[in-house]
Amino acid sequence: MSRQVQVLLLIAAALFTCLYFYNKYTFDDVEVTYRPDFHQAVHEIHKLEQVKMIKDPILFHPGPRTKYPNRQNMGSCPPLFGKVLIFVAFVKSSMETHYKVAQESLQCYLKGTNYSVAMVDLDNDKRVKEECGGNKQLFFKKHCAAAAYLRDADWMLVLDADTGIVNPNHCVEEWIDNRVDIIFYERFFNWEIASGNYIVRNTMFARNFLKKWGDWEFTQPSNWNGADNGVLQIHILKTVIPYATQEIKNCDKLWHNSTGYDSYMAYVTCCKLALGATRLWPGKVRIYRRAHGWVRDGFLTTDRFCERDFMLHGWKSNKVGDKGWESPFKQNINVTLCGNGMDGWDYRPYKNTTCEAIRSSLSGFERSSGRSFPKEARVIPYLQEPDVGECYPTCDDNV
Repeated sequence: MSRQVQVLLLIAAALFTCLYFYNKYTFDDVEVTYRPDFHQAVHEIHKLEQVKMIKDPILFHPGPRTKYPNRQNMGSCPPLFGKVLIFVAFVKSSMETHYKVAQESLQCYLKGTNYSVAMVDLDNDKRVKEECGGNKQLFFKKHCAAAAYLRDADWMLVLDADTGIVNPNHCVEEWIDNRVDIIFYERFFNWEIASGNYIVRNTMFARNFLKKWGDWEFTQPSNWNGADNGVLQIHILKTVIPYATQEIKNCDKLWHNSTGYDSYMAYVTCCKLALGATRLWPGKVRIYRRAHGWVRDGFLTTDRFCERDFMLHGWKSNKVGDKGWESPFKQNINVTLCGNGMDGWDYRPYKNTTCEAIRSSLSGFERSSGRSFPKEARVIPYLQEPDVGECYPTCDDNV
């Protein structure tokens, strides 16, 4: 046999071996599908003979966000993401005494859109009783109830009862990010991930996330823990980076040791530092930066707003002007006037201002909140708690 033939045979054998192991240890038993209207590649495990092998790594990219057009001149909100349900959970006694102004603004807004709404009495709703009967604490029952109602829509906007519409010239979908299933935002004054208002997609991941959140009622620490808001910080941390076991342990220790707001904020700081600068985990969660979500606390700007604002949080009053509160509105909204453009939206002129003015106010509040942030909460966990000392040599085994 000539030398050239021997070389060719060796090359052929090498190629055969490479192909064998490539097929043996790649995704031969996984069908990878991708739909443009979905947020990520979907892996479906089948028997080998049922699948068409696709090994293009590009398919694992979550794809670009589908940007929803901004609402113009109170125009329609086309259902580009499917059915959107607005969910408001309440307790009857509080609803009757605290939230009329906020709820009238929501009713006025709904008359100019095609959104569905679910007003859910947490004490008397039949579905909540059947599916969340174990929950006794209001806030945790709310998240369980949200999971129960999620099946009624493609996307659901969950609102606190004291969240009102300040600028109706927006659609809910403007804040939907179809790359993820749950969308939160940070509270401005203390950097917490807010628990009261969120947007959620009807998926198994989202339903499980909400159910587990509700179930934290039974395992939360008994100290000063921030209730469902405190739970949310570590629930997200465990969900998006579950392999960060030592960081989770360190934050959990701070949480269990908190005795008041200042020490609780050390725990919030720990979770924020562990999450880092990342704000989007495809297929899971997005967290909007402070003042960039669909809602922010109204007191930050004394309820002034600009064209970019949509909702304000913290309206706990039944009547405009009560206890000196200067609502954005001159008086309570007359809902019977709503439904045609801006009819019914009677503002105090100086409350509707420019975004430059709002930015200036937020900038000042930002500096002030940074200076007044509790000293006890200014922690650098990896300098104060173990990083590898408790987990070496297996710290990264689950990464």
